[in-house]
Amino acid sequence: MPEKLPQLVEFDRTFAYAKHTWASGVGAPRRITAAAFAAKSEKEQTNALFAPSHWQIRVTVPEGWDHVGILPAPATGDRAWYYPAEPGQTFTTWAGGAEVNLALRNPITPWRIEILDGLLWESGTPLRDWSTKLKDAWASLQALAANHGDQRQRLAAHLASRAVRSILLYGIGAFAQRPRITTRSVPVGCEHEIPAGAQIIGSDGETITWQRSAGFSRDPYAHPEWAAGVWSGARAALLSTKMREDDTFVGALHLPPDSVVAFRTDAIYTTHDPAWPYHGQPGDYLKKGHLPGPFTGPRTEEELLSLQSLGRAHLAEEQEGGQ
Repeated sequence: MPEKLPQLVEFDRTFAYAKHTWASGVGAPRRITAAAFAAKSEKEQTNALFAPSHWQIRVTVPEGWDHVGILPAPATGDRAWYYPAEPGQTFTTWAGGAEVNLALRNPITPWRIEILDGLLWESGTPLRDWSTKLKDAWASLQALAANHGDQRQRLAAHLASRAVRSILLYGIGAFAQRPRITTRSVPVGCEHEIPAGAQIIGSDGETITWQRSAGFSRDPYAHPEWAAGVWSGARAALLSTKMREDDTFVGALHLPPDSVVAFRTDAIYTTHDPAWPYHGQPGDYLKKGHLPGPFTGPRTEEELLSLQSLGRAHLAEEQEGGQ
């Protein structure tokens, strides 16, 4: 990233997760070993990668690669993952079929992928009816928020559409079933009461606060494979996806390599301003901010969020002035 940015443009995928609920894994997964995958025909391998699946892979970034990383690798410290992009770098990781497919078939050059192990599900539609109803409700509320004659009704519809969006987003996240975390405090001097394996997360001089993972509880409604499939599809689409009605590809890999400044959830921050189509549909890239430069690029998330706020305010002024 250059020291000074000529501008910063924010593109955010509208209701992104709703775009990736069409098909999900159902039933018990089949384990696919490296030998079993290698024994498949090329067509069978392709079908397996396009099916709901999760793979342990050995990845090599191709020589000459000059763009952002495609696949996540385990990271040490506070961040759980990072995205290697250095040419020739090799790492082992787990990734969903959508991400593996993108690495193999991205618009620049294929990455080298070696399948080490995998889980393969039958494809079904357990989320389709639920998500379709939420998407329909969201679309109706969005239309009401844009067109109602009463400003108070427009605001109410907008807030309701955000609530519907949250139901889907948090619902998908809940399927992942994360471990329960226990947090407690003890007085200073009673450190012996802190259980083994606990992590001290704070102290105010009088008390010490600690937390410890309590593991997983049995939850009959947990379906981490559903959440993982949606997240994998969303991460892949952040890099490259096709807008079929416009016959055009969008995503970070379709931007100049040195123009990508940052990613944040389903948003891309870039110095390039592509004319990507936007129809207000789930998965479309909405231009949410534009901040003219030059200015110093962000080095921390706090700096990025500050520039994000300025960019959104500036774009709102531009749009208001253009009306």
